[in-house]
Amino acid sequence: MLQSLHIENFALIEELYLTFTDGVTVFTGETGAGKSILLDAIGMLAGKRASASFVRTGAEAFLVEGAFFLPVHDEKLKAFLEAHHIEAEDGEIVVSRRFWRNGRGTSLVNGAVVPQAVVRRLGLFLLDIHGQYDSRLIFDKAYHVRLLDNFTARSRACRLRYTALYNEWKTLREEAAALEKDEGDKARLLDVLDFQIKEIEEAKLKDGEDEALEEHIRRASHAEHITDGLKTALFILEGGERRAGMVDGIGEIRRSLLKNAAYDDTFSALAEKAETLSYELEELRDELLTYADGMDFDAAALDRMQSRLAAIEKLKRKYGFTVADILRFLAEARAERDKLSDSGKTAAALKKQIARKETELRDSAAELFRARCEGAARFREETEAALHRLGLEKSRISFRIEPMTDITPVGAASAELYFSANRGEAERPLAEVASGGEVSRIALALKTIFREGGTDRTVIFDEIDVGVSGQTGLQVAAHIGKLGRTGQVFCITHLPQTAAIADSHFSLRKEERDGRTVTAVRELDKTAHVAEIARMFSGNDTTEAGLRAAAELIKKVKSDN
Repeated sequence: MLQSLHIENFALIEELYLTFTDGVTVFTGETGAGKSILLDAIGMLAGKRASASFVRTGAEAFLVEGAFFLPVHDEKLKAFLEAHHIEAEDGEIVVSRRFWRNGRGTSLVNGAVVPQAVVRRLGLFLLDIHGQYDSRLIFDKAYHVRLLDNFTARSRACRLRYTALYNEWKTLREEAAALEKDEGDKARLLDVLDFQIKEIEEAKLKDGEDEALEEHIRRASHAEHITDGLKTALFILEGGERRAGMVDGIGEIRRSLLKNAAYDDTFSALAEKAETLSYELEELRDELLTYADGMDFDAAALDRMQSRLAAIEKLKRKYGFTVADILRFLAEARAERDKLSDSGKTAAALKKQIARKETELRDSAAELFRARCEGAARFREETEAALHRLGLEKSRISFRIEPMTDITPVGAASAELYFSANRGEAERPLAEVASGGEVSRIALALKTIFREGGTDRTVIFDEIDVGVSGQTGLQVAAHIGKLGRTGQVFCITHLPQTAAIADSHFSLRKEERDGRTVTAVRELDKTAHVAEIARMFSGNDTTEAGLRAAAELIKKVKSDN
């Protein structure tokens, strides 16, 4: 239920803060007082599209904020909030919409910024706004199917199963269509794949081969410099005919230090250092000699390595940045070739799957048809009883269901509401025969039936009682009162009978403040409630007789409810 509503700078509303309870809350006022503006503001909480035209003249932005309370046992709502990382402590949800004149807007849910689409989907859990637009909705055949399928547990279960099977069948057909490519295109693609696979396979690539080749080529290209450097280092280490090398020299140094150690122990430690240096120099010499022995570079070998690397680079330009990328492309090309080569077998297998799924689908459609027929009989009985109570005593309403021949998303050739308001007149499609007043009462009857078990959403009726009066108005009020016993109902109305059923009554009027027109909203006490209904009867009738008539109406409506 909607607990509170805060509005700033929305059209004629300068600032407004209202609190609500459960039951029936009625909003009344003269034409143009701002009732539709209030409904537009509440619509912002349901994610309806905002417009700069809603921003009050002289203001930069409007703000609409509503605090809702919803029980935590609603698993679908709980899953929705968790999916969008919205925390709702103790079942409270605060929706806030701010929209600037320049077209920018922000939406918050419990302080977290969310897209408008999230607010719109959340609004389906919070508000059920029912107004003149339902005249279009109630004529929609898709809406008729939803009504029928949601009427009984059996039809709901059957429709869920049918929809699941239909989606599987549709996916299989899409896969089959994708396989039915033009044979010429498939042959050309196979030729391209064969060429690519052959080109890569003939190269006999090894992962990391390009990096190894680059290293070998770098060394081979500088072989002369490397050889000169090796010769110089080895000459210094080993010496020549006229000059002792460092290896022999450090040995002489060690022997000299050992002689001195006989006279001074200090030279013993120095001799050990010289011995360590001797070992390291010998090790360095041996490693250089090993490297020199392994050098086997020639011009022919360098040419071969450069040619091999050039071939790899050519493949890289076609198939990937590295050898690993090329090998991965090869694996994917082989898989694609195998898939195309086997597409005939795959297509045949898919056809068999589609045939089996179609059999399941038709069996499910037959079961759904039986469930719908059973639900339609009960729907007719309950809806006609409600319509009779609403003053359409001779009316008849029923579903015409045509079983499925060709497969359809809804599992039927058609399912449509038919209606007749008068005895002796044949039932015809609802859109062809129902008047405005009849449509309003049909819509109210449907709301009553589908709300029997209660709902946590706030139901809002925007002049649903238009076109009715007298005794029928009393029946409309009774139905609205019945809805109010199981939840929260808002009614925007010009009908005194509807206003009389109110548990809470707000009056809207236009005022001038500082030379500006504003919409003011006031909650009425019992005395003002009676006076407002007297005014609705006959304009400004606040005579004793008018007040007594209003009080009697309230008493009658409340007692009947």
